[in-house]
Amino acid sequence: MADITYGVSLRVTKGFLSNTVNVNAATAAMAQTGMVSQTLTLSPNAVSISTANLSSAGLAFVQNLSTNTAYTAALGVFSGGSFVGFSELRSGEPAIIRLSAGAQYQAKGSSGSLIRVDITEG
Repeated sequence: MADITYGVSLRVTKGFLSNTVNVNAATAAMAQTGMVSQTLTLSPNAVSISTANLSSAGLAFVQNLSTNTAYTAALGVFSGGSFVGFSELRSGEPAIIRLSAGAQYQAKGSSGSLIRVDITEG
């Protein structure tokens, strides 16, 4: 039996563009039994996403908790002394990503905006 079960769907309809993609009952395995949940207050300066107390980082659920449509939250890694972004979440948007071992994850965004991060063990 899988440790994690999740579903993702995407529906796009704009003018003549129409597309639907669904993944239901996708699964992921956890190498250990552990999870870190955190809510981070963001600013234009990157803040660290903690993976402390996890033997290995695995699947992460992140969500921009801001309701102000102007507030975005950028996810990235610390590399070469700088923040290198790989994803930007608009107000209220969620995402599910698998984290890579050894990376130092960070987030930044509009001052006062919040991001929720739940990370399972690899």
